[in-house]
Amino acid sequence: MTRTSGIIVAFLLASSPAAAETDVGVRVGGYGFHREGDTSAEAWTECRMNGIGVFASRDVRGPAFVEAGLDAYVSQAFPTPAPEGDLPIDRMSGLVSVAAGARTMIGSRVRAYVQLGAGVELTKVSVPYGDDRTVRDAKVMPEGFFGVGLDVRVAKGTYVGASFRTLVMGNFDYDPARLEMESQWVAPQPDVVFDASPDLANQGQFYIRRNL
Repeated sequence: MTRTSGIIVAFLLASSPAAAETDVGVRVGGYGFHREGDTSAEAWTECRMNGIGVFASRDVRGPAFVEAGLDAYVSQAFPTPAPEGDLPIDRMSGLVSVAAGARTMIGSRVRAYVQLGAGVELTKVSVPYGDDRTVRDAKVMPEGFFGVGLDVRVAKGTYVGASFRTLVMGNFDYDPARLEMESQWVAPQPDVVFDASPDLANQGQFYIRRNL
């Protein structure tokens, strides 16, 4: 091989894009809705939800990537107990989401990213009514989110990290005092109790991902 051809081969190898990577991972986290008019440290703890999920992502071109996830969440008063008088709601949700984002290296082992996504929430909710009755319903609602994250390579192809998302999701304005004024002989209709409206929630997650 001549010197000139060797230089050409080296240039082509250097300019060739890196092979696209696909990774899978698991994550745990929680989110809470914002309390209207509350500016205290408890402002983002309404209907606190904790859960676990699985996800996969794939590089598209350059720093861009796409991600798909499946998560399951349940309402829990952890790590901060619900304030007295809070919504006594029992909620179980499955979240199916897709997102697009961009990653960048900020060190030899550290990556940061931003992403924008949307999905669907399938939820079952119930609230107590009276002394021994419960109102239940099931909903399918859209969701959207913006997120940022940071992960660290701890072994070849293995990363641990954390992410923060602000979500727009359906929430319920259940008012026990108003329902107590209704007739105790007829339970309120679920579509009245669970009249969902868009609300903001903050979510934090920890995860581990592995390149395939």
